[in-house]
Amino acid sequence: MSHAYYNEVWLVTRSDLEKLLEFDRDLQKSKPIKNRENALDRALNLYIRYRYLVRRLVICYNQMVQTQKRELIKKVVDCAIGRMLQCKREVVKLDSSYFQWPDDVLYKLKLTPDDVNTPGLTIDKNHALERKELIEKIKREEEEKCTFQNEKLKMYHTLYYVSAFMIRERSLSQVMISSMMELEESPSKIQLMRRRRHRPTDTAQMKVLIETPEQRQTSEARKAREAAEKVMHDAVLLIQSHERARVGRCIGKEALLIYEYKRKLETGDTAPPMKFDKATYIKAIVIIQRAWRTFAARKDFKRKLNRLEEILDMTIPSWKSLDIYQRDEEIFQKRLQIIPTYAARTEKMFHDERIRLLKMVGPGLIEDITDEIQEWFIVWYDTVGHFDVYPPEELGGSVLIVTGQTTDPEEYLMQQIQKQKDAKTKKIAQPEKAKIKPKVKEIARGWFMPETPAFTCLEEANNEFIENWSYRDESCNPLQRPYLDLIADKLCYELQLEMRLIVDELMRLELEKLNEALLKDHAADRPKFQIPRMLGAQRLPRKKSKKKSKKDRLADISIEELFKELVQENIIRNYPERSLNNWFGDLAYQNYEAYSEFRDHYHRLGEIKQIIMEYCVLPLSSKEIHTIAPLIRSVCICGLPGYGKTFLVDAICSEVGALLFDLTPSVLIGKYIGKKNERRLMDIIGKLSRIYAPSVIFIDGSEKPWLKKVPLVERYLQPKRFAKHHAKFVKSIRPGDQVLFLTVSSEPYKAKGAFTKIHNVFIMIPLTDYNTLYMYYKYMLMKYHGIDRNIDVSCLAKMSVGVPLKFIQKSIEKVLSLERRIILNYEPLSQVEIMEEVWKYEPLANKILEQYKHFENKTPLGRMRERTVAKEKEAYERSAALKAMREKRRT
Repeated sequence: MSHAYYNEVWLVTRSDLEKLLEFDRDLQKSKPIKNRENALDRALNLYIRYRYLVRRLVICYNQMVQTQKRELIKKVVDCAIGRMLQCKREVVKLDSSYFQWPDDVLYKLKLTPDDVNTPGLTIDKNHALERKELIEKIKREEEEKCTFQNEKLKMYHTLYYVSAFMIRERSLSQVMISSMMELEESPSKIQLMRRRRHRPTDTAQMKVLIETPEQRQTSEARKAREAAEKVMHDAVLLIQSHERARVGRCIGKEALLIYEYKRKLETGDTAPPMKFDKATYIKAIVIIQRAWRTFAARKDFKRKLNRLEEILDMTIPSWKSLDIYQRDEEIFQKRLQIIPTYAARTEKMFHDERIRLLKMVGPGLIEDITDEIQEWFIVWYDTVGHFDVYPPEELGGSVLIVTGQTTDPEEYLMQQIQKQKDAKTKKIAQPEKAKIKPKVKEIARGWFMPETPAFTCLEEANNEFIENWSYRDESCNPLQRPYLDLIADKLCYELQLEMRLIVDELMRLELEKLNEALLKDHAADRPKFQIPRMLGAQRLPRKKSKKKSKKDRLADISIEELFKELVQENIIRNYPERSLNNWFGDLAYQNYEAYSEFRDHYHRLGEIKQIIMEYCVLPLSSKEIHTIAPLIRSVCICGLPGYGKTFLVDAICSEVGALLFDLTPSVLIGKYIGKKNERRLMDIIGKLSRIYAPSVIFIDGSEKPWLKKVPLVERYLQPKRFAKHHAKFVKSIRPGDQVLFLTVSSEPYKAKGAFTKIHNVFIMIPLTDYNTLYMYYKYMLMKYHGIDRNIDVSCLAKMSVGVPLKFIQKSIEKVLSLERRIILNYEPLSQVEIMEEVWKYEPLANKILEQYKHFENKTPLGRMRERTVAKEKEAYERSAALKAMREKRRT
């Protein structure tokens, strides 16, 4: 699509952003809402509107090519995603569930599920591709090294056998010489020795001595191959002979029948065929033609009807043209390819303008800043008699002087006078120390939407657009060239900061000389004059004291060597490319009614995708989002075997181009044994995961490190070795690190309580439901051309509830084999054939499903949900009882 279209989409989206910011601001200023249902309704409304906004902003960012506008949209997108995730956190607190389906809110806003489906940001994954190539290269080198060592060992073995044979041959020759000298006198013995020497058994023994094990294996394989070829040749000859005999018998039988028929005609045993009347013949032809044309017309009508239904999307065709989708994808990729070209053009213009401004504005700017600071010196000296402390560089330097963040001379004098008064009053009367009661902060009852840095950043980005873009005519720039005035404004600001750094160094030296001269002038004063060291700096913002940085134990080892070490240990590995769009499932549409009626309701497979996007993909998409959004350190995906947990992990890593560290106990068998080595491994992972961010620390079967009792079969894995290190590593993740501790578990109920403490979010994959199965059966069966388009799959979906989609896929592929597809036209597929294969699935016991449900209720969010539902139910029953009492009184 054209640049103008996306500019128009961006303008419409930004106007909606202003309305949403106003709504959010009003919600923050409003009084706390005491009723939980009203608060949840407000929070859901805000959350859904942010989801709708983020979707359109992501589309604009993915397709915009103008570099300056793209930077602004990126800032807006990051802040909007951060604010959306904060709204999600408030909704989860109120609803006590990660899964919401607010169909009433969507109905009010006139939105559909597709309108609020959050797409992923287009991220530059070149670094991820380079890392994959590097991992493959290291593995290839390792394999070549192993093969070289194996060949070396083989060579050593052959040399050993050859040397042993030569030694044996030499000893045999010495024995033969000595025996020949002894047998010179006895010719009969010589002849006997010659006979023994020429025996075939002796030569066979010599050959056995010469052959190596590899040669023996090759010879045996060659003999087996020759035997198999001979058997195959004999079998082919046998089949050919039998087939030729059968054909000959058929030809002979047919010739015999013809001969017998002719003989009977000659002898009169069989009468010749009767000659029909012409009218009867024509009548038969007409009947046949009528029947055939009726059949052809019905067939043609059915074909046209199917075609019409396909055009109207009333049926699912077995094949669809992908030209439109391919064209859209080509346009999308083409726009992505030209974005670096526009960025390079803007960068070149930025560089040229910087050089020009540095030559023209730089010298005059230094003089202006110097005069400004010298005037500050004079004002302080004339008013106070000495100079103020120069602000340090870490806090901003002279920027604090210009912005008025330091103390004025008048304020300083007033503070000194107040200090003198306070000192006099203390000397006159020294009252007893009054006990100061600590101020207790009043806790506001009810819910309110807090103002966060994400909201402030979003408002700043909106104001930046209003200042720089709202009055700009985009129609005059159809080629999306960069705007020079915006580049100049940005460069002037950066240039001023650079010049201030230079001037600050000079002014500090000048202030030192002025203080030295001032001390010389007051050298004769009694009492001795001293320059105060903390004057205007009292109002300076204090910098937070940094914690003592830990020693880097890996400082002597390069990053490349550490990376190579983990690749060789198979801890860093590649993963298959997958997409979250391929996740199959439908939404739950009855949750709102079920919740209002206090009925149990469960989420569906289709809602997993949005949760994965919000808690795993979006926070890892950029450093800015990870800094602004609520911090999620660890996520656990729980589900039964075959429900797609590994698929979700691969999709998360593929969406953000993450580096995968596999810490599964089966991978760490016999590696990094000992406390020092274990600590070293976690230090390496902590260092590499932050350097090569975004990163995912993955554990398959995450309940094993926290098992209550390790089974005898799994004790060789030593799964509890790294449990303490995992907890420390999760606590060390900070905002902006772009690191996620991601685990999957099939039996989470077997773990201890520390397992629930280490994870922030538990995503429970539900069992397959009727809606999802109905869609999946349609999707799988309609791929085959011979399947009836109106086949009833409702019974299949009802009978398959709880069966994994992967097992159903294998069952359908097994039933619809090549032989079965050939006969589909005259032997249609029946539902019984599929169900016979699907019923081979062994369902899990109810005890396991109850343990899953019990574990979900024991998670922190599950306990909160139980308490909330109990309170709501109690309040509902109390109100119902009061209504009943009032009605009785009235009657």
